Amino acid sequence: MQPARPYRPKVSRETRLLLTAAAVAIAVLWLLARVRFQGLPDAPNPIPAVFSQLGSPPRYDDLAGQVAQIQSRLQPSLLGLHPPAPFPSSVAIKLRDDFVIAHLAPDVPPGSRKDVTVLAHDSASGLAVASSMAAAAMSLPLPWTPRRLQQPRYFFATRVNADSVSLYPVFVGSLTPIETPLWPDQVWTAPPGTPLVPGTLLFTTDAELAGLVVALDGEAMIVPITLVLAEAERLLSVPPGSGGFAGVEVQALTPPIAALTQAGAGVVVTAVDAAGPGDGQLRVGDVIESVGGVTLPTVQHWRVRVARLSAGETLALRVRRGGEVREVELVAAPSPTPASPLLGLALRASPTAGAEVMRVDRGSAADRAGLVVGDVITLIADVQAPSPAAVVRAFNLTNEGQRVLIAVTRGNAHFVAALAR
Repeated sequence: MQPARPYRPKVSRETRLLLTAAAVAIAVLWLLARVRFQGLPDAPNPIPAVFSQLGSPPRYDDLAGQVAQIQSRLQPSLLGLHPPAPFPSSVAIKLRDDFVIAHLAPDVPPGSRKDVTVLAHDSASGLAVASSMAAAAMSLPLPWTPRRLQQPRYFFATRVNADSVSLYPVFVGSLTPIETPLWPDQVWTAPPGTPLVPGTLLFTTDAELAGLVVALDGEAMIVPITLVLAEAERLLSVPPGSGGFAGVEVQALTPPIAALTQAGAGVVVTAVDAAGPGDGQLRVGDVIESVGGVTLPTVQHWRVRVARLSAGETLALRVRRGGEVREVELVAAPSPTPASPLLGLALRASPTAGAEVMRVDRGSAADRAGLVVGDVITLIADVQAPSPAAVVRAFNLTNEGQRVLIAVTRGNAHFVAALAR
C-alpha cells in the first residue's frame, strides 16, 4: 500500500499567467527607469533613518568634545585683552602682519592696555586695530560664508580667562539682517534672550570665523566677519586725529513736537554746553533736521556722527526753530580730556579743605569707592587738603591692583575710603 501524498493546492492556469505578466511588467518598468533616470543616485533606504530617530539624542559630552577639539585648533589664533577694572575683557584676532582687531569699550583709555598698542579706534562702533608682538604667531581662521540665516545653529563663542581664551557653545535660533548707522552694511540680530556677549568672537562648528558681537542701545548684534575686516582696513587708511566735541545733547522727535515745530524728521536739542561750539548758535527746542545734507531719521544717527567727529571738523546743520529753517555751521572743538578717566572724578578746589567732587563717572574707581557729588576729599595718601591736581597725581602714582587711602567729608560726616586702581 503506497503512502498518501501531501495535499498540494493546484494553481490555475489563469493565475500563473497573471503572476508571470506582473513580474515581467515590474522588470520592464525597472529597466525603463534605469535607462531614463540613470544619472540619479539610488533612493536611500528609509529604515535606517527610522532607526536613527529611535536612538538616543546626541549627548552633551559629544558637544563638549567638539568644543575642546576646535578650541585646540583655534587657540593660537586668539589673544585675550585685559584692561583695568571695571572695563570688560575682549578678544583680539589677527588682521594681517602684526595687526590684531578687537572690540573695545569706547571709554577704555588707549594707554591702559599693556598687551597691545591701539593704532586706530572707531569710538562709535568700538572696533579697534592694534599692534601686538603676539600677532606674529597668530593666524586668521577661514571666514564663514553664511547660508540660510533663518536656520537654527550652534556657534562657539570666546571667553577670556586669566591666561588664555576658551570657547563655549551658544545656540542661535535664527539670524535676522538689519540696517544700522554704525556699520555700512547689514549686520545680524539674534532672537531675544540669546546669550551673546559684546566683545566676543563667534565661530561655526567647523571652526570658521563667523563674526564679532557688539552692542547697540543695549542689544547685542553680530557683525559679519567680512564686514569687520573691511572696516578694520578702512580704519588703518584714515589718518589718526584727535576726537571732536560738539557739546549738544538731543532726543527723538516726537509727534507733538513735530506738529509744534512743523518738522518732518530730525532730532530735538535738549541741552547745549556753554563751553561747546554750539553755544550761541543752538538752543533747547531746536530741531536738527540734517547734517551735511543727510537727514537724521533717529537719535542713533546723530550719536554715531558726533562720535566720529574730529577736532576742527565742520558740521553743516539744517536747523528748524519756530517754523523757520536756518543753516548752522559748528566747528568741532577738541574733546575735553579728564585728568584721569580711570579715576572718574571731576574736581574743583575747596579752599583750606581739599578737592570737592563735581562729577562721578559710573563704574570708575571713585564710584566703586562710594564717592558722590558734593563730597570733599580732605586727604589722599599723606597729602592734607589736596588740590584736584594732587588727587589725580596721587591716584596715578598708585600701581595697578593697589589702593590709595582717602579721607572724605560729606556734610557734617567724616569717613575714609580706598580708591582701587
